[in-house]
Amino acid sequence: MNRTEGIALRWTRLNLDDPNEAQEAFAISRRASCVRGGIGARALDLAWRSDGPVACESLYVYRLVRDDVVAGFAVLSRRDRPLKLMLGEVTIAKVPLKRYWHLGDPFLGDEVAADGVAADACDDLLASLVRSLGPRECVFFEGLPTSGPMCEALHKRSQDFVHLQLGPAYEHQFIDMPGSFADYVAQLGSRSRQSLLYSQRKLLRDMADDVRCECFHTVDSVDRFVADAVAVSRKTYQWTLLGLGLRDQQGLGAMLRRDAEHGWMRSFILYCRGAPVAFMLGSQHGDCYYYDDVGYDPDFARWSVGSVLQMYVLEALYEQSDPPKTFDFSTGYGEHKGRFGNRARSEANVLVFPATLQNRWLVSAYRVNESLGNYAKNLLERVGLKGTMKRFIRRYSMRKGGTG
Repeated sequence: MNRTEGIALRWTRLNLDDPNEAQEAFAISRRASCVRGGIGARALDLAWRSDGPVACESLYVYRLVRDDVVAGFAVLSRRDRPLKLMLGEVTIAKVPLKRYWHLGDPFLGDEVAADGVAADACDDLLASLVRSLGPRECVFFEGLPTSGPMCEALHKRSQDFVHLQLGPAYEHQFIDMPGSFADYVAQLGSRSRQSLLYSQRKLLRDMADDVRCECFHTVDSVDRFVADAVAVSRKTYQWTLLGLGLRDQQGLGAMLRRDAEHGWMRSFILYCRGAPVAFMLGSQHGDCYYYDDVGYDPDFARWSVGSVLQMYVLEALYEQSDPPKTFDFSTGYGEHKGRFGNRARSEANVLVFPATLQNRWLVSAYRVNESLGNYAKNLLERVGLKGTMKRFIRRYSMRKGGTG
C-alpha cells in the first residue's frame, strides 16, 4: 500500500479559468517560491510563468493537500517540441511531441519530507499526470535531481509508463557567491585565474581598450538588447546547425519586458569597438541569478569573449545593491560552466510516456539511435577524428547559414 494513503495526501489540479482558483494558485506559488528560495524558486512563481492571475491554457497547476492544508505544489507548461534522433550534432529525424514541462522536483513542504513520504507523494503526482496524457504526449522533467524523490518515484512505477532519459546524467553547476568579487576570483584555481585575466588583458589590448560590458535591466532597454543579442546569435553554430538560438524575437521581447517590469531582468552584452560580440540572457529572481542563454561571435573565439563576458557579469552582479547569493548556470553541463562553478548536483532530463506499444517502440528507437551515435563518436575518438569532424560540421553549418 502507498504510504500516502494513511496520511491523507491528495493532489488536485487547480482550474485557472476560475478566478478564485487562479487567485489561490498565484498565492500558493508565491508562498512556495519564498519557502524554497534560491535555486528553482523562479520556476514555482506563476508571475514568472505568466502575466497575471488570468486563464492560461498552457499552464497546469497542481496542489498537494494534507488535512486541508497545502503541503505541495507543482506547475507544468505545455510545449510543442519534437523528439530528435541525432547523429552527433546532425538531426536525422524528428518525432512531434507535446511535452508537459516541469523543472526539477515538485515543491513539497518540510512535513512531507519529515514523514518520509516525499517519494510516495511524487508517485501519486506522476500517476495523475500520466493518466491524463494522450497520443504523442509526455511529461518532461528537466533538471531532475538524481537523488530526489521524483527520480525515486520514476523507478517504482515502471509497469504503468515508460520513461526515457535524454542522455547521461550531468553535473548542474552553481556558484555559491562569496562575500565579494575579489573573494570569488581568489577561490578560482590558479591556472583558471591566470588564463581568465590574460584573456581579458589581451582583448583590451587588441581592441585598443574599446571594450565594454553593458547590463540591460529596464523596459526601455529591451528592444536594443534583443536586436544586438540576435545579431550575435545568428552567427553561432547553435543557430545554423541546431536550429536553436534567439529565434523568437517577438516572444523574447515580451518576456524581457515582463521581467523588467518585475525588476528581474539582468541581461548583458559585451561590445568590442562598438559591435556586440557576446551576450548573456538572464534574470535575478530573489537572491538567485539565472543564466538562461549565452552566445558569442565565432570570429572572436580566439579572445575567449564568452569567458571575458562571464567575469564582467559576475563583477557587475556584485556591484548591485542586491547581489545574488547563488549563480545558477541552468540545466546541462558545459566546460565553461564547470570552469566557473564551485558547486554541482547530479541531474537528468527525463521524458515519461504512457506504457503503450507505440511509445515503447519510440523509446526503443531512440535508445538504439543513441547507442549507434555513441559507437560512432567513440570510434572517431579512437582514431583521433572526433574533434576534426565536429569543427568541420560547425564551420560548414556556419558557412551555409551565412549564405542563406
